[in-house]
Amino acid sequence: MITFWRIFKSGFRNTFRNAWLSTAATAIMVITLLIMTFFVFSTMFVRTQLAEVRNKIDLTIFLSDEAPADNIKDLQSRMLTVDNVQSVTFVSKADALNQLASSSSEGGQLAKSATEIGNPLPASFQVKLKSLDQIGDTNGKIRALDDNKVISDTSYDNRDNNRKGVIENVIKISNAVSRIGLVLSMIFLVVALLVIFNTIRMAIFTRREEIEIMKLVGATKWFIRGPFLVEGSMYGAFGAFIALLLLVPFARSVGPFLADRLNAGSTLQYFQSHIILVVLGLVLTGVVIGAVSSLLAIARHLKL
Repeated sequence: MITFWRIFKSGFRNTFRNAWLSTAATAIMVITLLIMTFFVFSTMFVRTQLAEVRNKIDLTIFLSDEAPADNIKDLQSRMLTVDNVQSVTFVSKADALNQLASSSSEGGQLAKSATEIGNPLPASFQVKLKSLDQIGDTNGKIRALDDNKVISDTSYDNRDNNRKGVIENVIKISNAVSRIGLVLSMIFLVVALLVIFNTIRMAIFTRREEIEIMKLVGATKWFIRGPFLVEGSMYGAFGAFIALLLLVPFARSVGPFLADRLNAGSTLQYFQSHIILVVLGLVLTGVVIGAVSSLLAIARHLKL
């Protein structure tokens, strides 16, 4: 216990020995953690927005007006057995007319005209999908079911270029955001690792005589390595602390704007309700980056 305390005390003291190197390493760590936090927030925000858009896109199966009620029930039961189908809701001709009437003022006018000519709107099934990526395959499987003769059309088969473009763009944006966020996080992670690595390398170089003396008097390997490991971890801890000091007032100042203008309220609420997890995540990320960089520098330059 006493040895551990001595190692920690030595590492903590060494952190402040070279003020310029420590300041530079901590500053890079702060920037890295801020950028990683920004991309985590951006990724969550975009994913939340895309999830809302995805939930509004479903598959509609239009039914023939002459379809017998028994066949419609059988088709609904069979659709629930298709992979990727989450739920199936029947919308009668009257329900479709009511939905059109309540959609907007123009919809109300159209519903009134439709009523006068005997309600030409078809009954349908609103199919909620588990994954929008497989909407084409799911549409084909439903088309191949028994009792498919009652199907007059589907929203996927009858989609116009705009609807098709929305679906495809939603999928592309979702996948692109995931890839970009991952790549940028990895880039800045590598930058932070290299900066801490070089800082520890410089520390080992400037203390080489002290290290030789410790070897001569019989100090253990981990007694020599320990302070450098603590030093690297301290850069991460200090970086996380400073990043939090910058993030909290920044989030409070721009939060109302993001919530009002960009509809980011749910994402901000998640961060606020999980603030302890956010703090622990930042500190742990910083300490792990610092510790891993120190271990790499020790293995490369401290021949023990």
